[in-house]
Amino acid sequence: MRIFGKTERGEQAELTLIQTRESGKYDFFAALSKALLVFMLVYGALGGFLSAFDIECSRGTCMLVLFGLSLVLSAVYESRRRWLINLASLGIFAVYLYIAAANYWVINSGYYAILNRLYETARNYLDVESGMEYSLAVEETYATVTMFALFLGMVGVILFNIMLQERCSLLRVILLTLTPYAVPLYFDRSPDLLYLIFLLSGYLAVAILQGGNVRGGLSGQLRYVLPLAVAVTALAVRAAALLFPEAAYERAVPKNASKAASEEEMTRFAQYGLTAMLRQGSAGVGVSGGRLSRSASLMPTYETVLTVRYTPYDYNPVYLKAYTGKDYLGDRWSEAGSGLPDDGGMSASLESRKARYEAGNASDDGGAASGQGRGVMEVEKADADDSYEYRPYYTDGGASAELSDGQGEAYVYYPALTAVPVPSQEIPAGYLTVPDSCLAAVREVCGEAAFGGTPQEVAAQIAAYFDENYDYTLRPGYYFGNPDFISHFLLESKKGYCAHFASAAVMLFRQMGIPARYAEGYAFSYLNVVENGELVEHAAYGDYYDGYSPIGETALVELDIPDAYAHAWVEIYVEGQGWLVVDPTPAREQQEGTASFWEVFLSGGGGNTGPDMAQNNLGDYLEGALGGAGYALLGLAALAAGGLAVLRLRRMYRESRLSDRERTKLEYGRLQAAVRRRSREYGGLRTLREQLMWLRGHGAGEEIDEAFTEALYRAYFAGDAAGGDTALWRKIRRIRRKMRLRGRG
Repeated sequence: MRIFGKTERGEQAELTLIQTRESGKYDFFAALSKALLVFMLVYGALGGFLSAFDIECSRGTCMLVLFGLSLVLSAVYESRRRWLINLASLGIFAVYLYIAAANYWVINSGYYAILNRLYETARNYLDVESGMEYSLAVEETYATVTMFALFLGMVGVILFNIMLQERCSLLRVILLTLTPYAVPLYFDRSPDLLYLIFLLSGYLAVAILQGGNVRGGLSGQLRYVLPLAVAVTALAVRAAALLFPEAAYERAVPKNASKAASEEEMTRFAQYGLTAMLRQGSAGVGVSGGRLSRSASLMPTYETVLTVRYTPYDYNPVYLKAYTGKDYLGDRWSEAGSGLPDDGGMSASLESRKARYEAGNASDDGGAASGQGRGVMEVEKADADDSYEYRPYYTDGGASAELSDGQGEAYVYYPALTAVPVPSQEIPAGYLTVPDSCLAAVREVCGEAAFGGTPQEVAAQIAAYFDENYDYTLRPGYYFGNPDFISHFLLESKKGYCAHFASAAVMLFRQMGIPARYAEGYAFSYLNVVENGELVEHAAYGDYYDGYSPIGETALVELDIPDAYAHAWVEIYVEGQGWLVVDPTPAREQQEGTASFWEVFLSGGGGNTGPDMAQNNLGDYLEGALGGAGYALLGLAALAAGGLAVLRLRRMYRESRLSDRERTKLEYGRLQAAVRRRSREYGGLRTLREQLMWLRGHGAGEEIDEAFTEALYRAYFAGDAAGGDTALWRKIRRIRRKMRLRGRG
């Protein structure tokens, strides 16, 4: 079969595809061929990506829906009726918006399920223990992934129908469809062979059409080109599989140096997700020494920075303090002194608790009823900043000792289990100072929230206010310093991480007349201990803890502290109780940590689990916004369609009132404009006779005879008495439509 023919255009020869069907006749097989090409490109890219990561979805549903949509669009475009194309486009757009609005949570969950699978694959490939993972609003991943694949596939079908309507661009097709394959290929994951054949067959078909210099009539040629492309591709892929089996390929192709160099970045991707690929504006975590970051996001690596060995004694979080901040300077905190009068080391509280323990220890019950215990905590530095010590609260500094391996310290401490009377001490004025830079914002919040009561009641009110009105996120976005850090958080962004909440809370306490200061270090919960901790065998409980314990006798536990456990909190001074810890940062999840210690560990409940970094703060808003936008856009689309219809009817009415002569000139002018857009050669013709001869040789055929030429000359140049006639302008309209069909058919 001869596919290509050669024609002359002026002095330049070029390859063009031959005419494949009778002009003006609807070609169903042309529409079917184009639908198959679009389907193969879209489903080959989408299905191949999912299959490479072993992500399950309803393949039959995806194939049926995407091919059906491809066939509908191709059939409509093949009709060449502009009104039908516009109407179908508006209808499909309306359906697409409805699906997006009605199934937001399902589509959203499918997207995050795919991301979770990518992160899991990356962690396995790079040997990373834990990292990014999103929680899902809808847990049925098979259904959600199917819906997301349909949502994305519909976009691809619509886009490729538009792209392939007038001309083929192999480069653009490859960029849109092959790019997703880069991710699985990086992790040595390969798609199923069927999808690869789909995609390569589509490329070959587009390449043939582009080589034929097709500027129109693409679908008419595909019924010949596409079967050939599929057959050649299938044979080539099969031959390649036989000649280059996977084992031989791995031996012959060395590891790419660029890939090896990029593994550090990909490790960050596996740990922290897509944000890691845009490192600008991101910062690491850890103790900052009171510096308040203006970065758009925090990026923990989840690498171990400390290793702690201690005996759990109650269900409350454990805080390892490294830094105490006193004066707020807009972008950082100044450091408080460790001794009196600043008492950053809480020496007054320590002495009271130590005395309570020693008095109870001398009693007959060994201190069990004293409400005070004494523990030993070993803190070993791994990758933590050596500028700081990481001590549990109420540490007896004189009793600490270096570990035998020289890598850490053993701290003797007296945990806060019950209230202990603490002698009054003079509090420096700085702990009640609210700087002018944030005073207005602090006053506004205190007035709006109407805090009041005892210091403990105010602390509970501030925590509840933050929980109800502010969002916790590691991605608060940029802030440029106007207004200052605390004011921006309180009044504008209303989102942030622990440093935002702790800094703002210090100022709120001070405004309420409660001395307060900023603290930094690492914190871990009882739930972290029972999930990730490991029992240390052959360690005597009495060597690490004695005295009162609310949860009874436990055992020595070793826990690795990752950098993601870095935290900031608040210390407030309460008369008669000394400095107390207050944590105003909202919890990311409501967690119950009251299971029995031995129930958890004896049942094998300890172990490693990855952190859950899911945040979906826009959920309700987006769902409502998408729904409202969908109805609004549908209304606008209906108005636009009605407006176009009114304009068309108005134009038809005006033209109906023209004389036959004027109507003939109008229709011929439209014919001239349409042909000039497709042919430079025609644009250079100056006389009617030259133009009519060109039209006759390029598609108008026998309709342009001598009688037609004379009638047109009379319409343009005869006197008023010899005008045109109705048959003439209608014939010109038929020629224009025929030329348009030929150009696209």
